[in-house]
Amino acid sequence: MRDLIGDLINANISRRQFLAAMSAASFSTAAAQSALESVAPFIPGSDMPENFTRTVTGTGADLLVEQVLETGAEYLFVSNGSGLGPICDSLVDHPQLQLIQATHEGQLVAIADGYAKASGKTGFGMFSRVGLPHSSSNMYNAMKDRTPLVLFSDHADPDRMGTDSHEDLDDWLEAIKPYTKWRWTVHEPSRLPEWVRRAYKLASVLPGGPTHVRVPRDLLYQSNISANIFSGQALNIAMELRPDAREVERAARFLLESASPLLYVGPEVSQTGARAALVELAELLAIPVVQHRSFYADFPNFHPLYIGEVPAVQSYLNAYPAPIDCFINFGARYPNNWNYANTAVIHASVDPTTVGRNTPLASALVGDLNEVARALIEAVESLATPRQLESRTAARRAACSAHTAQVRASRLVAGSRVSGAPVPWQRLMYELNEQLEPDAVIVEELGTEQKTLGFFPFADDAKLKIGRTEGRALGWGVGASAGVKLALPDRQVVSLQGDGGFLFGQTDSLWTMSRYDIPVMTVVTNNRSYEETRWQIFNRQGRAGRANRDYVSYLGDPDVDFTKLAAAYDIPGAIVSNSDELRPAIAQGLRTLREGRPFMLDVRTRTLGAGAELSWYPDFSLADHRDRNV
Repeated sequence: MRDLIGDLINANISRRQFLAAMSAASFSTAAAQSALESVAPFIPGSDMPENFTRTVTGTGADLLVEQVLETGAEYLFVSNGSGLGPICDSLVDHPQLQLIQATHEGQLVAIADGYAKASGKTGFGMFSRVGLPHSSSNMYNAMKDRTPLVLFSDHADPDRMGTDSHEDLDDWLEAIKPYTKWRWTVHEPSRLPEWVRRAYKLASVLPGGPTHVRVPRDLLYQSNISANIFSGQALNIAMELRPDAREVERAARFLLESASPLLYVGPEVSQTGARAALVELAELLAIPVVQHRSFYADFPNFHPLYIGEVPAVQSYLNAYPAPIDCFINFGARYPNNWNYANTAVIHASVDPTTVGRNTPLASALVGDLNEVARALIEAVESLATPRQLESRTAARRAACSAHTAQVRASRLVAGSRVSGAPVPWQRLMYELNEQLEPDAVIVEELGTEQKTLGFFPFADDAKLKIGRTEGRALGWGVGASAGVKLALPDRQVVSLQGDGGFLFGQTDSLWTMSRYDIPVMTVVTNNRSYEETRWQIFNRQGRAGRANRDYVSYLGDPDVDFTKLAAAYDIPGAIVSNSDELRPAIAQGLRTLREGRPFMLDVRTRTLGAGAELSWYPDFSLADHRDRNV
């Protein structure tokens, strides 16, 4: 759908062609018409409803800022660059747009990404044109997550474009094509609001994603320019994308006839606000639920029907020995290691390009997932009475509930009992959950989601999980937690970060936290190792593993003290080396948050798995190879 909308507002296809293509993509007629109406103001030549526009005269930067403010933006996330000079001039007269500065473009994007994920709004950022390569790693993460971001930079002046001159390349945009839904270089200052609103609309239409607009600096400084600014009402028109009714009934019949269904949930569930409806659907049919790798918890993870991630399916099947005969994918990428033979596969997604991409389908449901779930509930209830549903689901409901209760109880008991030094990670998660507020936000960039999904209850009325990114490029979590706190200032925010991930340039975000008094507790699980990398290498049983040589994963030399890194930014902290020290250190951190300051908790955790005991690494000292001691 994002490609169709882009073609429509770029006048590459007509309205009639748009409706026909939406129908071919399995959207209902009503959904296609709703999508058309929502983007109608942006189609060239469209008439504007009254009060949808106003005329503004000012500099190019004034036009950009005015249009950004109309989207409802509170913050503009920036890094240093002389190209921001005209924006600074404009902010003198637009104090309602708050700048949040980062010292690195990659962390700027992470902060904007965290803000967008937590607020449900589009994040806006701007950086120097030469900062684009630095920004691309977290831009890639945002694209994999379909996070709505609009990212600006300055650009070479028109008289120097294409000359490979100072701070210029022949084509800046080609490099980020895979990481953005849309990108553009502005050539006329009077059209700046047009490109801002187009970038915003394309970023925010599901499936979302980053857009990037480059503006020559002299166009931002150019004065006495008049242009139409679109109102927020014109920019934010809801789309009700309903699935095809025949496909809904078809899918409902498969669900009713299934003896052993499995519901597989992914981030589109949370992005479309479908969690409550999906819980209702799962409970109606007693469908066990598996979580896809996601930056949200897309189904309450302490619910009796929640099994866990894909590896946990086998233990459920041991308790309920019936092979899965119906696999329902709600808004997720497909697991690579799943065998779909003899299984009816149903795929529900807001993105028709993903439906049926990797496996043949018994039914395809294209639309807003909240609408899809509600439609399925109605269809199931029209096809079976409550008594019929109970008779078909009672045994499965009882078996799944008993299994998940036992697994959850044993995990929590183990977390409360393991102890010692270094600290078992299970004890860390247990103690954090015990002391955090019921609605705390966990921003995690750890090796596996199980470390959080197993110990913190996530639900609409409980804690909130944000992270890890689907892109998995490290260097995101600390910055993202600052953005999350800006979006949710009245909720506790804890950043769970591995030591290896923190060392991917994330110290820069501590500067931002300290400057703006962003009270986030950063908890580093410091096992002095890239643990999952070590597992992947050593479990292959290659020559390095057999020789007990850890070439790339050991981080213990130098032995980093993360509290000293934080102290450099005037952020207090504590080191925890033994499980007995956990509770008071966490309490100290939470007191610091209440006082309005960030806090660093460096927890020395145990290494696990293949090669855990090794401290060998290639011992090389350049100082020993000098001919002159200079």
